[in-house]
Amino acid sequence: MFSTETLLSIAARLVMVLVLFIAIWLVRVVLTWILTRPLKRLSTRAGRPDLTDSMRNIVSAPTRYLLLALWIDIGARILELSPDLMIVVWHMTRTFVIVAFALIIYRLIDSAVYSRSRLLDFTGITLEERLIPFVRTGLQLLVLAIALVIIIQVWGYDVTGLIAGLGLGGLALSLAAQDTLANLFGFTALVGDRPFVVGDYVKTKDVEGLIEQVGLRSSRVRQLNQAVVTVPNSMLAASAILNWSRLTKRQLDMTINISYESDADSVQSLLEAIRQYLAQRESVEADSIIVYLINFGTTSMEVLIRCYITLGDWKEFTAEKETILLEILRIVNRLGLHIAFPRSALYIEDLRDDMNLSEQPLSSAPPNSK
Repeated sequence: MFSTETLLSIAARLVMVLVLFIAIWLVRVVLTWILTRPLKRLSTRAGRPDLTDSMRNIVSAPTRYLLLALWIDIGARILELSPDLMIVVWHMTRTFVIVAFALIIYRLIDSAVYSRSRLLDFTGITLEERLIPFVRTGLQLLVLAIALVIIIQVWGYDVTGLIAGLGLGGLALSLAAQDTLANLFGFTALVGDRPFVVGDYVKTKDVEGLIEQVGLRSSRVRQLNQAVVTVPNSMLAASAILNWSRLTKRQLDMTINISYESDADSVQSLLEAIRQYLAQRESVEADSIIVYLINFGTTSMEVLIRCYITLGDWKEFTAEKETILLEILRIVNRLGLHIAFPRSALYIEDLRDDMNLSEQPLSSAPPNSK
């Protein structure tokens, strides 16, 4: 049995531990308030008062774990525990400290990578909105994994075998889910680089059509025949993508053939008239106009017409092209010229005089025959 003096000593120490707990609790409240005020002023000055609660959450919980570790350590010394229990207490305090720092980093990531605008405010980095959840979750899992490994080492366990086992398991998992992981990385590349968005008309070596959906594993493309093609993201990410929807202008490139019945002055007038007409069109870039007689072909003279039309939409470009072609045809007719068409001439020469053939019919019987 314990003596009265021993019991009083134990009671006094327990009271001291209780008083210490109350004191540390008060210190936590005051310390949280002290740390939160400058953060509140900073967020208000930056024009983001909504960040105050996030910053308070970042500070409050880690402070609680740190002060709890301090209370356990001091309380164990006051109670004069045995060396074996002190080792356990030492492991516990270090664990709480590791948890506190891990929680600070975890909540900083959660607050900084909450949205695209929040990430830009904290780090100055611009990231696609759809990638934010993946980046945030990946960073938080990395923090938790590192904290867990450190805690296991603190308690005296060898993590080498665990890490090796996890590495082998991760390798086997990655091999089994190789296609899935490749498609996820493909989704990340497509969202990060943004070669297209939903609604764009694209063309690759495998598919051509309108992008209807971009998913985690695959994307859906509706072709001109209205068939829907599901393409793995890894295949899209590895392909050269031609995005027709991002054209700001389209090229008009054609050659018209003028018959050889036209004289040089008429052809010169035709070239100047086409140049003047194209220069007057608002949709045509004046610096891009090329109208030249480029060749004397087999059956006609070839006139090259090139220019950029500042219409990205295919239907609008086609309608403008139709208007230009009709006007060029009017110019040709007005100048009295003719657009040549492929034709062939057949010349037949009378070779009877050259061959000294008689017009008299030949006898059917050979000469000197009996």
